[in-house]
Amino acid sequence: MSMKKLYFTKLLGNIEVIIERKSIKNIRLKVFPSGIVKLSAPTGVSDKYLEDFLKSKTAWIEKSLNFFKDTKAGESETIIQSGATTRILGRQIRIIVNEAKFHRIEQKEDCVYIQSPAPKDTQALQKQFGRWWQKQSKSYFLAAIDRLYPIIAKHGFGKPELQVRRMKTIWGSCSRRYGKINLNYYLYKAPPPCIDYVVLHELAHFLYPKHNKVFYDFLTVHMPDWKERKRILDHEIAKELGN
Repeated sequence: MSMKKLYFTKLLGNIEVIIERKSIKNIRLKVFPSGIVKLSAPTGVSDKYLEDFLKSKTAWIEKSLNFFKDTKAGESETIIQSGATTRILGRQIRIIVNEAKFHRIEQKEDCVYIQSPAPKDTQALQKQFGRWWQKQSKSYFLAAIDRLYPIIAKHGFGKPELQVRRMKTIWGSCSRRYGKINLNYYLYKAPPPCIDYVVLHELAHFLYPKHNKVFYDFLTVHMPDWKERKRILDHEIAKELGN
């Protein structure tokens, strides 16, 4: 796999496009909330063809970049303070900070209550909340894997290990070699059906490594509405994706 960068200038100025060549059949172009533009192309496609293809997509790229700019896609981290809100499992949750002699966080219905000896120390609250989020999200993701894993278990694959990471451009990835799934820290913001889609997507890669017809046919059989779930992630939740 090789990678290079191509620059072209339009109304938005210099737009950096990451071109990734790999063993795929079709060209795929994606614009991410962080402002990254990525084009994946089959290894045999010429540079001239890719340049012409990108020029033909300039208006769409600009529209997508403007969408994420307008929705302030980069502001993925909630400032932890009383009265602030964040999204958890697709719902807006209010944060309430109280002074206490100990550190504790608990969620009750539509509020997250943070108890801290230093309720005005934003940096300390951010770290405390981050540790809580990491634990909560991993617990939820593990439960989702437990529910969906039987779909591939009958094919002889062991249950994969889970790692939760902050990722810039993807919701999840997997390593068939090491039996591991990586899920985006910010995926915990998404509604449960969308999380199930990402988990099933990564589990399916243990059977079908490539994004080809048999892969998508498998998804459709086990999750007929996966396209709608993906649409919600890409257009409604993507602005919450971490930088």
